[in-house]
Amino acid sequence: MKKRLIILASLILIGVVPSFRANAQYQIPQKLKWWYNDRFGMFIHFGSYSYLAHGEWAFSIENWVKADYQQQVSPHFNPSKFDAREIVQLAKDAGMKYIVITAKHHEGFSMWDTKVKSFKDVTGKKMYSLQRFTPFGKRDVLMELKKACDVAGIKFCLYYSILDWGHSSQEINHVDGSTYSTMKSDSVRSAYIRDMKAQLKELIDRYHPASLWFDGDWTYNAGQPTPEKWWTKTDGVDLYNYLTGLDSNLVVNERVCRSFGLGDYECPEQEVPDAPRGRQWETCQTMNRTWGYNKNDNDYKSTKNLVRELVKVVSRDGNYLLNIGPKGDGTVPEQTADTLKAIGKWMDSYGESIYGTTRSPFAAEPEWVFYTKKEGKLFAHVFSWPQDGILSIPAIKNSIAKIYLMNDPGKTLDYSLEDGSIRISLPMNAPNDYDSVVVLEVAGLPEATKF
Repeated sequence: MKKRLIILASLILIGVVPSFRANAQYQIPQKLKWWYNDRFGMFIHFGSYSYLAHGEWAFSIENWVKADYQQQVSPHFNPSKFDAREIVQLAKDAGMKYIVITAKHHEGFSMWDTKVKSFKDVTGKKMYSLQRFTPFGKRDVLMELKKACDVAGIKFCLYYSILDWGHSSQEINHVDGSTYSTMKSDSVRSAYIRDMKAQLKELIDRYHPASLWFDGDWTYNAGQPTPEKWWTKTDGVDLYNYLTGLDSNLVVNERVCRSFGLGDYECPEQEVPDAPRGRQWETCQTMNRTWGYNKNDNDYKSTKNLVRELVKVVSRDGNYLLNIGPKGDGTVPEQTADTLKAIGKWMDSYGESIYGTTRSPFAAEPEWVFYTKKEGKLFAHVFSWPQDGILSIPAIKNSIAKIYLMNDPGKTLDYSLEDGSIRISLPMNAPNDYDSVVVLEVAGLPEATKF
């Protein structure tokens, strides 16, 4: 026992939150329970790149010179029509429980009135921030969003990029095709990390985010820093400990330095893992092909595909963070808003099968039905309605009280137990075109007879 306690203490010191499997599940740390139960959140990519309307990577992809970008793009960013209450209402109507907004993306533009002196433009005369560098004025969009979230009962979270294309310490090597950043020297690296921590302290002290979502950590390595690989595992451990020292309840993703099991959860991007991970995880997804607003990107995913992806993620014990990219004036693109509202209509009827649920109890996963569960209920998400009117699902150890369609709980469905399966009689037509949910009310947490 003493040895185990020492190991646990060591894990905490290096930025790992331990989790232990019990019946093929893991325990959830107390500070992570709200996040784990909420399951569905909104990502917001919003910065001076929104004015250019070419997506959030335009600085790198279009080979901008730092001074030209700062003179021709960022000063024109003026989100005067930004309406935090409208955005929060869209999130709430969609069934989202938390919001993550970009406080500083790779371009280095601060969306708050930072006082950390090194975060200036290339002239060294102006702070490179929304309030000091643009005609927008003194409004604080992050605070406006936080207050709107607090009123709506939605958790407010912030994104922060570790690399910074706009900072004097770093450059992009366009010649060699590097899209990341090169650190000019070890001394400026140390100064940048010090100032980055000062900015993060500003964000924590001012906005009290429930979570910090890091990105831009691709310049990582496990050993000593180099100009190209200047962010290290040791830096990630130190950053995690620094942040949780400021706020012990702060939830932090693995990208304090990815690939080393740090942070509180894993975050695959633009993909749904084929199976549950060894600890908590969240996938982030775009509605079209870009994160920041791109006026030329109208390749939106269908509402059906997004709803089904949400279900697959939760059935594999993950969270789903779906992105929006407001326009440069702060308004939400019409198709984005329409998609959120359509998702919300499904969530109005079926949200209980998402919130507070955990992974499928079954090892097998046919493409036409996915499962989520919570104490007392097993949810069968039927993507393809059986033509013969019989839904056959694996047997469970629990006794069954009743079975019904989630959209019609007053009408009990007939069922029988045959050859290790539960055969449920369904009506002829599916109640929902995206995903119809059949509910099994049972005694206890649903458990497969075989796993």
